Amino acid sequence: MSSPRSFRLLVALLSASLIGARPVPHDVWVGTAMPTDGGAMRGVLEMFAGKPPNTTFVELALRNDLPGAMRVWHVGQGTCAKPSMIFGDSAAYPVIRIGNDGKGVGAVTLRLTLPDTGDFHVAIAASPRNSRRVACGDLVLED
Repeated sequence: MSSPRSFRLLVALLSASLIGARPVPHDVWVGTAMPTDGGAMRGVLEMFAGKPPNTTFVELALRNDLPGAMRVWHVGQGTCAKPSMIFGDSAAYPVIRIGNDGKGVGAVTLRLTLPDTGDFHVAIAASPRNSRRVACGDLVLED
């Protein structure tokens, strides 16, 4: 007959193996923003579940941009061809300051759960005072 200690150990081992067997979501939305005017700027975006529960972390890295530029950006629902609402609070997206090397990075944690379906895009505007879109890219969901 098993001792209570052996039984507790067996239950702990089984529980650990079941917990480890649970699928862990690895959903990541990715996209590349291309300039709307044929320029050289490129933006690479990743969007995935944030560390705090029910949040989404978004990061946009720009390169080959105009040194000193200040870019306004956001993730939007829909596609570049058919944009819809901004994903999250538009004020949450920080302005990206482009360095002398033509590079800049913006990151934000949104208080929204990472979506696992739908259409999304990243849009980049000329500046805080000029909302003309200078680059856009549709996002795809990777597993």
